[in-house]
Amino acid sequence: MPHTPGPKPVVADPKPIPAATDAFKTCTWEKVVGAHLSIWSFHCGADTSGLHLVPNDKLGGFDLAMTGSAPENIIRSFTIPAGGKIDDALPAIRAASPGKDTATCALVPVPAFDAWAGKLYDLEPTGAAKAAYDKANAVEPQDPPCGDLGIAPAGDRFFTVMSADPTRVLYVNMGSEIQPFDPNTIQVR
Repeated sequence: MPHTPGPKPVVADPKPIPAATDAFKTCTWEKVVGAHLSIWSFHCGADTSGLHLVPNDKLGGFDLAMTGSAPENIIRSFTIPAGGKIDDALPAIRAASPGKDTATCALVPVPAFDAWAGKLYDLEPTGAAKAAYDKANAVEPQDPPCGDLGIAPAGDRFFTVMSADPTRVLYVNMGSEIQPFDPNTIQVR
């Protein structure tokens, strides 16, 4: 599954992704600031369900909020030691994402393009658990074997180490629709 284009230098007021501009015509493009990170996103009014991002400082990221629905966490961060590798976050990621095969799950590099090439990872089962998931999923969609943060039959989720803060591993859930945010604009506060 292709992932979103790679991180680019953030300018003072970055422009939204053109496809998102078309999808969110009646919304306002704004910077959302949390205690740990900031991001540029659309904030929509009541005519578009009040869709907007809100900081989730407990998880070091952001939730997607809509009128009448509970906020859904879509960006969160995990810390690793200075000089560490993305796999150093795996115990915390597994703890945050229980699933039937979580004990076998690893951060696996995924194909990406642009500046994201070589920097994106999926949380997926390994060995016999991966083979069983792939076989069953080919017949009918399966529950995420690594929990909510892992691979699933639908959606686009990934992990990456922030270039601006290599002690922070980001989880980003791009969903399966056009998102109101641009992951290229995530910045450390």
